[in-house]
Amino acid sequence: MPDQIDALDLRILVLAVREPRAGVREFARRLGVARGTVQARLDKLEKQGVLTGWGPVVDPGGLGYASKAYIRLSVAQGVLDAVTEGLSRIPEVIELDSVAGDSDLLCLVVARGPENLEEVIQRILGVPGVTRSRTEPVLRQRIPRRILPLIEALRRDR
Repeated sequence: MPDQIDALDLRILVLAVREPRAGVREFARRLGVARGTVQARLDKLEKQGVLTGWGPVVDPGGLGYASKAYIRLSVAQGVLDAVTEGLSRIPEVIELDSVAGDSDLLCLVVARGPENLEEVIQRILGVPGVTRSRTEPVLRQRIPRRILPLIEALRRDR
């Protein structure tokens, strides 16, 4: 953990994750510190790349994209950036990571159902430089993406 993040920063992060709409004034009241202190700490955390946004979290399922799948992609040598650019043009690709192992990229996609998933896979395979894929449909999400337990563990370690 960067030395610049202290116990107050962690307390602010807990509030920001639990209640992002509460606002700086409410954070200051709950923490017993000045509003300017909270704002300065939030600005610092954003500048350090710890806090990366305040936007709403939208569930693709609520938009009709109830199916998810992980697709492992193998890519021809020397075209990783071009493949990334091509995949970024497919709206159903909601996350993409470079990985080590049997594949080069791990792609998280959403689809409206099995037929639409097949269409999405075909568009992915049509990106120049993609040489092979392996699809792993998500049956059910067991633990949603979360950060609060990690922040709380850091607080306990202090």
